[in-house]
Amino acid sequence: MADTATTASVAAASAANASSDAPPFQLGKPRFQQTSFYGRFRHFLDIIDPRTLFVTERRLREAVQLLEDYKHGTLRPGVTNEQLWSAQKIKQAILHPDTNEKIFMPFRMSGYIPFGTPIVVGLLLPNQTLASTVFWQWLNQSHNACVNYANRNATKPSPVSKFIQGYLGAVISAVSIAVGLNVLVQKANKFTPATRLLIQRFVPFPAVASANICNVVLMRYGELEEGIDVLDSDGNLVGSSKIAARHALLETALTRVVLPMPILVLPPIVMSMLEKTSLLQARPRLLLPVQSLVCLAAFGLALPLAISLFPQMSEIETSQLEPEIAQATSSRTVVYNKGLKVSCLRTPRPAP
Repeated sequence: MADTATTASVAAASAANASSDAPPFQLGKPRFQQTSFYGRFRHFLDIIDPRTLFVTERRLREAVQLLEDYKHGTLRPGVTNEQLWSAQKIKQAILHPDTNEKIFMPFRMSGYIPFGTPIVVGLLLPNQTLASTVFWQWLNQSHNACVNYANRNATKPSPVSKFIQGYLGAVISAVSIAVGLNVLVQKANKFTPATRLLIQRFVPFPAVASANICNVVLMRYGELEEGIDVLDSDGNLVGSSKIAARHALLETALTRVVLPMPILVLPPIVMSMLEKTSLLQARPRLLLPVQSLVCLAAFGLALPLAISLFPQMSEIETSQLEPEIAQATSSRTVVYNKGLKVSCLRTPRPAP
């Protein structure tokens, strides 16, 4: 009955979409193809679009109702694909797909850049004290932990202790490395004050990268013991593989090292050049506003570009997996979901 209703909705909307550039609407599916870099880039631009933070309660209800009408085949005539895609974008940006409850604004995917940029600015402030280094690293990992928890997969119960373990591991590793590197730089007599300041600006990157690796290992260690699902070319479940889990964990860890690189490395390079200009040398009060704009631009542009580089589903030859997996399918290769690319970004799951 549900399939018949959905088919009726598609037929009802088709006449209004003859001249539309939007692709045919698919409930619960990404609007853009995920097989190309450009498609993934546009997909993640949709996910992190901060304009959805300003959607009113009334507009949210209208979007949810429109999707319900589509699902049950009661869509009113004249509704376009563009309107349906927009409604789905709004719902996925605000409501958790499993609990259907509103996600607290700072922890939404669309709020990651607006609420995360001040933290990035704080991480990259020059001449930091021990207390300020600890504070900004703690705040950064706390924000990531809250985003992780708010956007978790809630289809299966997961103990809170698992998130606490990952959070503590990330905080301890980030603070330890940041403080340790700062102490080493300050004690290095070979460097000039200007060189020492420049090196200190790059300290947040290894601290955050190591914390990301620690968080991935602690949060997903169970996959190494239980394995993850691998699928054949037709999307059929072949089995659960521990070898694929190791590959997925390694790929995710490497990805989380690459992701913060443009966000935490580009601003120090740009600022080191801008600070030499006569404008900022004559007006030192502009340093913080300019650095904030540079961080915002790096965050907003580099993040979707970075997370679009790699597809969500990874491919591996069956001959590299366990013998029982290779014997269970005739496919030469299988695919597996390597997991979240960044703490707050998850691919929307298809609606039931």
